[in-house]
Amino acid sequence: MSYGIERFFLLSYCLACCWPGLGAKNNLRVVRQWAELEFVFPNEEARSYALEKRFYVPGSSVPIDVDVQHRSGKKSRIFVTIPRFDEGRPVTFGTVDDEGRIVAYPDYSWHENQGQNCGGLTSVFRVAIDECNRLWIMDAGKIGDTQYCPPQVLAFDLATDRLVYRHVVNISSYTSPSLFITPVVDVRPEFPGDCANTFVYVADVSGFGLLVLDVANDRSWRVTNKYFFPYPSRGTFTIDGESFDLMDGVLGMALSPYRTGRDRFLYFHSLASTTENVVKTEVIRNNSYLVDPTVDPQAIAEFPEERTSQSAAEAMDRNGIMYFGLMNPPSIWCWNSATEFSPRNFYKIAVDKETLQFASGLKVVNNIKGEQELWILTSSFQRVMTGSISSDRVNFRIHAEKVPTVLADSPCNNPPKDRHPGYHANIIVRNGHIRGTYRYGAVSFLKK
Repeated sequence: MSYGIERFFLLSYCLACCWPGLGAKNNLRVVRQWAELEFVFPNEEARSYALEKRFYVPGSSVPIDVDVQHRSGKKSRIFVTIPRFDEGRPVTFGTVDDEGRIVAYPDYSWHENQGQNCGGLTSVFRVAIDECNRLWIMDAGKIGDTQYCPPQVLAFDLATDRLVYRHVVNISSYTSPSLFITPVVDVRPEFPGDCANTFVYVADVSGFGLLVLDVANDRSWRVTNKYFFPYPSRGTFTIDGESFDLMDGVLGMALSPYRTGRDRFLYFHSLASTTENVVKTEVIRNNSYLVDPTVDPQAIAEFPEERTSQSAAEAMDRNGIMYFGLMNPPSIWCWNSATEFSPRNFYKIAVDKETLQFASGLKVVNNIKGEQELWILTSSFQRVMTGSISSDRVNFRIHAEKVPTVLADSPCNNPPKDRHPGYHANIIVRNGHIRGTYRYGAVSFLKK
């Protein structure tokens, strides 16, 4: 029996027969869906205790991110994150079982602390699985606005589900508003199978910065730049007729494909924006930011043209094709980085005003055959923000499809023959960078 994506797609076909609207034509299939999340507890006593202490409030949990591990000879595993925006989330990260329930990862003891044991998991927004079969978890350490524990980055060996690395972020690398939510992993092998030279870049959505973690040397530093901030004119979101304000900074991030001997580009954008930005990773991998976090303003670039509406998560495949969602209309698009970043080079993968609302999790996953797959988590996040969410309708969905299928007949597959991934980024990003002192604001220029 196959335990890959085909098994999930068989389930999605059955769901489409039972749920109106799931059979709508687009290039994505619904793998899982929920009106509200349910959880597996170690026993009934643990469940009762969680209910009594309001560690579990049914209907309050909101999944944000998805990732997938395909395993040879075993069932594939779907991972989801459930950040603790407030009380009532018994588990902040887990796998999805055959009945659609969330099973705590690596086990329930890591989650029941509710911020009282910093050796466990406090609140997880997003995760990343790298090519070395390591699961990277960014634990924000916050429940609501309270910083119960220092932020920490953890890595688990997915072959054994054992913790193999933990880095507690130094207090000098975050501020009171900081909220670390999106990790991307940059493995830079010197030979096949080499996993030692690894960096993790993490978006600080509320502190408007970037955390850079040098895993080999177990040290991290903060990077700041104006492009990590939100744009006030893009802070209002309207989805399916409901509006809310959210001034979130840098959130969506994607790495260009790794090429031996070449640098990579980190693409990123703020949630409250319609722009996309890019920086060479050699710029931010400079440990001199341990002294001064300010990046040379010329080293990070903003693409001249913009998306037509805000976007949350993004990811890039091995061919340099980026995938991202748009809020209005709710949809998924592709862009080949060998072309200019421009709406005229964005191509539609799927549009559905009901099922593709707020794509908060988006990953390109390699299956055991070496094929790439696109996995997306969408939610009725606008109803969460406005308080109108109800369990009488489907609110959360996981979609998936093989990349060749979603790109069938897409112009994203056909960039100009004389161009390579990163074409536009190479044009607008300044080669190298100059470290120096940069002054912001009129007051700094008036000082003698």
